Order: sequence, then C-alpha cells, then structure tokens
Amino acid sequence: MSSKHAKRQVALRKERFLRFGVIGAGGMGQGYCRILGTLPHARLAAVCDVNRSAAEEVGRKFGVPSFCDHREMIKAKVCDAAAIVTPHPFHYQPAMDCMNAGLHVISEKPLTERVSTADRMAAAAKKNGVVFAVMFQRRLEPAICKALDLIHSGQLGEIFRATLMVLEYRNQCYYNSGVWRATWKGEGGGVMMNQAPHMMDLFVQFCGLPSAVFGRTCTRMHAIEVEDQAEAMLKFPNGGVGYLYCSTCETGPGQMIELFGEKGKLVLRDGEMSFYQFRPGIRSHIKNCDDMWAKPDVFQVPLNIPQVRPSDTDYEAPFQVVQESQPGHAKVLANMVRHILFGESLATPGASGIGSLELANAITLSSHEGRWINLPISRSKYDALLNQLQRESKFVKKAVQVKRMTDPRLGA
Repeated sequence: MSSKHAKRQVALRKERFLRFGVIGAGGMGQGYCRILGTLPHARLAAVCDVNRSAAEEVGRKFGVPSFCDHREMIKAKVCDAAAIVTPHPFHYQPAMDCMNAGLHVISEKPLTERVSTADRMAAAAKKNGVVFAVMFQRRLEPAICKALDLIHSGQLGEIFRATLMVLEYRNQCYYNSGVWRATWKGEGGGVMMNQAPHMMDLFVQFCGLPSAVFGRTCTRMHAIEVEDQAEAMLKFPNGGVGYLYCSTCETGPGQMIELFGEKGKLVLRDGEMSFYQFRPGIRSHIKNCDDMWAKPDVFQVPLNIPQVRPSDTDYEAPFQVVQESQPGHAKVLANMVRHILFGESLATPGASGIGSLELANAITLSSHEGRWINLPISRSKYDALLNQLQRESKFVKKAVQVKRMTDPRLGA
C-alpha cells in the first residue's frame, strides 16, 4: 500500500464514517443508495451510470453528485469506497480503477463473468491494501451461520456426497426488461451467472470446490441465448461425489443443499435447516456391525439457531446495530463499514467469491467441450470460449421494455 493510501485509512478511522459512490444507477443500484442512507457510519456521496440522464435523475433523487464515467467520480475525490452494481461483465474495470486509486470496493455478485478477471481483482486489492468485498448476503443468515459452525466443528464429518438444487424461476417479461439480460455480451452466461450464484456460493462455502465436473447447459424454455438450465456431476478431492441443478424454468419448493457425511446429514431446504447424526459413524458401522440387516441409528438434532449473528469484535466506540429485520444487503454493507472503521471481521471477502464463479465457468466449459473438466480450470481456455461466444453472438431481443426496478427481495 502506498503511503498516501495508508494515511487515508488512518484518517477514515478518525472520521468514523465512510463515503460511498454507487456505480450503476439501475434498480439494484438505487436499492444500494437507499440502504446507504440508513446505515450508521456510512454516507452516500455520489452515483455513477453510463446513462447520463439516469445518473442525473438518481443523483437528484438522493441529493448527491452524479457522474457518467466512474473515472471522473474517482478524480472528484468525493468517495472512500465504491459499490459496483453494474451488469457483471462491467464489474471488472471500475473495480480495478477504484482499487488502484485507493478506494475500497464492494461488488455485486458474481464478481465478474470470468474467473481470470476475478483473480486480477483480488490481486489488485491485495496490492493496493484496500478492502474488497462481494455481496453474498445469504452467508449472514442465522441458519447459514449455524450450518457453517456444524461443518467446521466436525459434527458432520468427512463429506461423501453433496447435492445442490437451485430453483430460481423467471418469466420472459423479466428477461425482456433489459437488452443486457441473458446475453453472452451483457451477462456472460445465464442462470449460473445471475440467479444461482447465491446458492452456488453457499454450496462452495459448505463443501469446497470439486476437483472435476461434467456439465450440461441448455436453453430450454426462454427466448434467450444463454442457459436457463444447468446440471453437472461433481467429483471431490476425497473421492466424494455430487450433483448440481440450476434452473429458471422451475418453480415451487425444492431449493436445496444436502450434504451426507461420515457422522451425519445436513439439509438446507427452502431456507429451513435440518441436521441428523449417525450413531455410530458410517465407516465404523460398515466395518464392525455383525447384524447383516442393521443400519446406524439416525437422530434428528434440535438446532438452536440464534436470530442475531454474534460479533467477534469489541469496537472502539458504541454504534447503532443494524436490525435483524433489515435486508441482507444492509448487513453486508454495514459489516464492510465496521470492518474498515472498527476492525470487525469481514464476512464476505471478495477473494472468497471466486470459488462459485470458477464452478460456473467449469460447468459451462465442460458443456461446450463435452468432457470432464478438472479444477482449477484453464483461465485462458475459458476466456477463449467466452470471447468466441460473445464474438459470434447474433442474438437480438425483439421485445425489450427497459425497467429499472429494484428486486422487491432487496427490501429497500
């Protein structure tokens, strides 16, 4: 970190508030603007969008300066941090420019559309000594925190099978709301790039990355050029197996992560978590049981899931706690602010968001090559594939009705 950047970090801690610029003034970006106006120790300082009229309108709405070029926003020195809320292929350059200028960065999910540029973003944050976070707010849900505690404390044991089902229904009207949606140039992929990353991130946080994938993607029901369905068989380094299914064609209950381990089974289904323990463990029972029809005893374990995620840090000064009823986006942004100003542990480091992106890229590469793909994947090979798909794309949307609307689940 340069001495100039280091001095700025010291000044921030003394000032006890962080000025944010929001890059991307669409529906989600405006949601960020509203949230930042409610957080202790945070200030909305600027908005930026390549659409000048949209930037100016949102700037007037929130009473802050507007820019149509993020580099001009950086030069104005009105921000300490940037929230990047553009379509994901356009996360990379603003993130790099901001971090190289000494600004902290939080990026919407996924980090980018390709793992090679995500690698460079993480490296730039380290080189410049700035905080880099990713908006994976589901990690802060009480049930998810409990699941991670169970896994990391060894209560599940070695994982033998991992299954992921991601049902994120979207209709054609949704895809017609923006020219960038569901295109190779505008998103760099389909369901795995836009709708499934949160569940794919939790899956990777729970069981780690597989060592190899055999994937299949298809456009099944929508008039789009990228996948609306993806599935893959997975191999893990310990010999464990897995299956992944993601779709925007299917609705109803069934959103699920299921992990089968040596000591038990963990099931996260439609937001509800169940945990079962085996007595004795699977390997021991298989090896030592002398009753040919016996099975291990299976007990459902009552779970005490706290409603407020405990803090692991004593802060330098009292501050207003973000209420549990606030949306997950607010919790992640508040955590980032407290990390920078008061030393709280960062819940969603940017580099930790690379894993789920690599899994998505690997499945896409496998589908196009029709073979098992080992992880980590070849960055150059995936870049070549995506560049080709973008270059050869001739897809044109026939009925686009642009809608800059905040997802109601954002709660902002």
